[in-house]
Amino acid sequence: MPDARTMGKKATAKTKARDRPAPEPRPHADDWPEQMAVRIARYYYELGLTQQQIAAELGIGRARVIKLLAEARERGVVTISINSPLLENVKLAEALCQRFDLQGADVCLVQADDELQLARQVGATAGDYVLRLIDNDMTISVGWGMSLRELVMQLERRETKNVSVVSLLGSFTRMSAAARFEATTELAERLNAECHYLAAPIVCDSKSTRELLISQKMIRDIHRMGLASDLAIVSIGGLDSATIRKVDMINDADFQSVQKKGAIGNFLGYYIDDRAALVDHPVNQKIIGITGQQFKRIPRRVMISGGLNKADALRAVLNEGLITDIVTDAQTARTLLA
Repeated sequence: MPDARTMGKKATAKTKARDRPAPEPRPHADDWPEQMAVRIARYYYELGLTQQQIAAELGIGRARVIKLLAEARERGVVTISINSPLLENVKLAEALCQRFDLQGADVCLVQADDELQLARQVGATAGDYVLRLIDNDMTISVGWGMSLRELVMQLERRETKNVSVVSLLGSFTRMSAAARFEATTELAERLNAECHYLAAPIVCDSKSTRELLISQKMIRDIHRMGLASDLAIVSIGGLDSATIRKVDMINDADFQSVQKKGAIGNFLGYYIDDRAALVDHPVNQKIIGITGQQFKRIPRRVMISGGLNKADALRAVLNEGLITDIVTDAQTARTLLA
């Protein structure tokens, strides 16, 4: 049996242990080291060090640096603001993609007094966008329009290999008109590509003339090549701003008549209604072009167009999924999203 002296010592030891303050709990492995995260954030965002440099400086792994930077964002320790009036353009482009299920969009801030200036500014923005989509060994089909003409005139030259450029629409009867709206030739030249024309008028003098022309093998081959292209670049016309209207290829009587039938704009040469369907009118029976539904066979279909007078027609083709990408101006984008 233990003697009294031994028991006394044990009791005293227990009393001392009870009087000592309890040790602080050891930190859990998942506790967040805020001070280290702040130091890493300062190194990265303020001093411009790379993640690898930070890891070496602090003697930790790069994976931990990445994790703590992400947590600093999530916890609100780090917030990022972009101070530029052009931020709205980025947000508008993202909203267009979401609303109309697009593969991509770009929006520019336009300050223009007339349609030509607007086309130049939209075309300049579209240049970088289009070049990102162009590669060797591809076929590019092209429509008509002032925006497309301005796009290719400002496009950076690029040496491509095995690229063909195909016109989706017929030709004008006057070279002076073609100089303002034709984009196929210049695009082919700037890409060092082969050019294929649709050797027929956009608007024939009658339905029977159109049927005769489209029965020709040459016309059928060009249409087939255009519809088999990898990339299409097109624009759209408002009701009174359509290319065929501007070059007097449709007379006043036909224009007023097709307007009464519900036309809201002109797409790929055809007058369309608010569902992007072809208006049932004799003028559409004289057009040598392709329909919107045929156009959808092309995998990437980029619309280059701006201006409030085209907003209704743009909305129609967007709602019907006839295009996959759009480059437009901020004011038109806001209208499309309203």
